[in-house]
Amino acid sequence: MHQITGADLRICAEKGGNIKISRGDCVWVSRKDYVPGVELEDGSFIPLSAAKTKLETLTSGTGEGLRWTWEEIPMPEGQEPLCLAGELRIENESGHLIFSLLPVRDGRLKSVRWPAELQLSGESSEGCAVLPLMQGSLLPDHWPWEVKGIEPPCFLERHGYMPWLGRYCGKGGWMGIAETPWDAGYSLDHPAGGPTRLDWIWQESMGRLSYGRRLRVILFSECNYVTMCKEYRSYIRERGSGRTLREKVERNPKIQDLFGASVIHTEIRFETKMEAACYDWEHPEKNSRLATFEERGRQLKVLHERGLDKAYVHLDGWGKAGYDREHPDILPPCEEAGGAEGLRKLVEDCGALGYRFALHDQYRDYYVDAKNYDPGQAVMLPDGSRPGECTWNGGKQSYLCASLAPYYVRRNYRMLENMGIHPDGAYLDVFSVIRLDECCDPAHPMTRRECSEYRNECFHYITEHYGIVSSEEPLSCTVDALALCHHAPYPTAPTLARGKARGIPVPLFNLVYHDCILIPWNLAEGEESVMPDGKSGFLYALLNGGMGYLPIEPTGEELEKAQITGRLHELVADQEMVLHEFPGGTEEQQRTVFANGITVEVDFRNGSYRWEKTSL
Repeated sequence: MHQITGADLRICAEKGGNIKISRGDCVWVSRKDYVPGVELEDGSFIPLSAAKTKLETLTSGTGEGLRWTWEEIPMPEGQEPLCLAGELRIENESGHLIFSLLPVRDGRLKSVRWPAELQLSGESSEGCAVLPLMQGSLLPDHWPWEVKGIEPPCFLERHGYMPWLGRYCGKGGWMGIAETPWDAGYSLDHPAGGPTRLDWIWQESMGRLSYGRRLRVILFSECNYVTMCKEYRSYIRERGSGRTLREKVERNPKIQDLFGASVIHTEIRFETKMEAACYDWEHPEKNSRLATFEERGRQLKVLHERGLDKAYVHLDGWGKAGYDREHPDILPPCEEAGGAEGLRKLVEDCGALGYRFALHDQYRDYYVDAKNYDPGQAVMLPDGSRPGECTWNGGKQSYLCASLAPYYVRRNYRMLENMGIHPDGAYLDVFSVIRLDECCDPAHPMTRRECSEYRNECFHYITEHYGIVSSEEPLSCTVDALALCHHAPYPTAPTLARGKARGIPVPLFNLVYHDCILIPWNLAEGEESVMPDGKSGFLYALLNGGMGYLPIEPTGEELEKAQITGRLHELVADQEMVLHEFPGGTEEQQRTVFANGITVEVDFRNGSYRWEKTSL
């Protein structure tokens, strides 16, 4: 047993990896059933308890610490044993715990599971996990339904918009922030009725744990999910991230035109190949449709005449073969719909109406029938294969290495400019939702961290030249670059877009980032709302102070809801969400408060809502 102290903490540690942390009356301990270990390339798991373990104390200017060295980790027959080391330090300045996994050059490791999840000693079964699963979820220990994590377990995709986890009960809690998030993740296992088990996972990168992995753990004597969100907000702001919409507007005033605007998501050409998994065999007529640029322009003019003053028009399927076809070689614009001249005129018509206009685009799905398709530019796995699928409209595809994506973005938008087409922005599909790619092609190798940087380079190009850039969902690694996203829904089951809530939906992401990015919401009711348990999308939009989607030919009720949503959004678009709570003690009544004093209350039982200005 080794003991260290620092700040107001005392830590007792065992060679096996279990720790006990004391602060006053609060005592945190390693989860009893936790098994740290390593996963090998072949999928086998070896617990660290099988290794020869050395535990020693460390002292430095930042605080006292501990180092575990796991020597002679047994490998499959005929292979040399493996060595691994991890450290825990008390950061004296903050009182936080810093766990570090030291680099390993050995190429046999696929992942490492360490350190253990913490639990408060003697806590009851009323604990609650705080999960940045999509928009956010609370998972009580006694939750009656099974909840599984998303595979593969990694942050910076739907499994974790933000790279942190937390847990609290009446006695206190903790949160952990993955400071090296690109190859980090967590496993989630909650059988019906509980308990919830969370494991930290550190993945290899390019076949190695070639850099140190770091986890910051913050302990609370009193806390809830709002406390944790505000702690993370302070964390990112101190590190130069969390760029607000006000800061973005200073550089690109067009973004302010989206405050209070409705999102008109429409399309031009839609043609699904029969080979594609999404081909609708039961309703073959749904696999092909076409609208002209001129027709869309007329519809938008009618919408303006009906009283919609502010809109953001998102146009799908404008390329030569239509939606999700032949990327990245999508030019010229669809000839059957009016070609380059038709698209140029539609952009001008939107400007005359006061609407902002953006093109839906794609630089990851790499279709084999693209004019300049070259398999040598696709992502390569360590075994030399190049993964792909045949899911979407365009059929067979691989994945364009993100290191090459900035070239295609610049090429295509310069070609559009030469045609006289100047949109207000672009939506770069999937870049801000699909897990980060790695590429092992020696001609263009790329780590996951570099993939994030290349995707952001594409976003920054659109921002610099057009003003408004968006992508599918908001991730902490892309928020600074984006003006808006497609949506940021709550997690559901059996699918991620429809069904029963995975835990209790809470706006964790908005509590951190509401004033940093614009998020549209589906305003439908019931099953069409795509909200947990079919709850009202309109009420969720108001509760979250978000934008609203509106069909290009809406009913009177749809237009009215969009205008109501827009009036609230104009008041709170650039405001921090400072509080979310359940005033009635159930999920049916919810309240949010924004930094300028706007309080929004909704009641899902009777569909009522109200907002007012209060003093903070």
